[in-house]
Amino acid sequence: MAGQISSIKRQLRSVISTKKLTNAMELVATAKLQKLKKRMEQNNHYADYYRQMLFTVCSSDVFKEDESIYFHQSEKNALHIISTSDSGLCGSYNLELLKYAEKTLNKNDPILSVGSYGTKWLKTNGYNVVNEFEHFDDLLPSEVNRLIADVLKMYKNEQIGRVDIIYTQYINTLNYKPTVLNLLPLNGEMFKEKRAILLEPDCASVLEQLIPMYISSQVYAAFLQAKTSEQASRRAAMDNANRNADELIDELRLSFNQARQAAITQEMNEITAGTIREKKGAYDD
Repeated sequence: MAGQISSIKRQLRSVISTKKLTNAMELVATAKLQKLKKRMEQNNHYADYYRQMLFTVCSSDVFKEDESIYFHQSEKNALHIISTSDSGLCGSYNLELLKYAEKTLNKNDPILSVGSYGTKWLKTNGYNVVNEFEHFDDLLPSEVNRLIADVLKMYKNEQIGRVDIIYTQYINTLNYKPTVLNLLPLNGEMFKEKRAILLEPDCASVLEQLIPMYISSQVYAAFLQAKTSEQASRRAAMDNANRNADELIDELRLSFNQARQAAITQEMNEITAGTIREKKGAYDD
């Protein structure tokens, strides 16, 4: 009985210690979530501004879709940018994204993997990871621009014919879903309405500067949504862990009290039995 009580005590101390860790991680995830959500919302205005600029330029009557490589369709392989986390303890965040990607990907297509979790999974399952990026938690625009510069170089050299990014779209704190965003080629059908717009020095030069910045803004916005979703998933996972720990603590305390009460009852029975034997012995004498 004493061994059982000691075992329950050890389990109880272990669960309480674990709960302290998960509670601290939930607080950290909540703080990061609030920070990233604010940053994401502010950046959405910036990304929308670039989208409106591109729409305005391509709506010019001097714009010709055939003159820009960014609007060309190609039969070559598609390049996929996949954003996962660098660390775990974020629930089903990575698993759901990779299951979605598995339905979309062709194993021969080149992949840029952002996040160590996705890189390891993709390589283990035989996908063509041509480059990998880790520790993107800070999401510096300069890092995103370097990534996009490599992608655009491959696209211009016709090594790839299409570019998309697979990421987790943030909807709200409890809802986020894997999605794919097509980056290149651009859809020329969006710009059917033509207007007289003066572009200097010319339309091709403006687009050559504008489109890379537009692509970079879309990728940066997608990364922000992915990181916000990651922290939301991690906060939810740690909240569930805290709830489970509370339930387990209650169960262990109940078991401890029952075991202690049983030990006390057993001791009282032994004392009573001993007293009865002593009295019976005295009467026999």
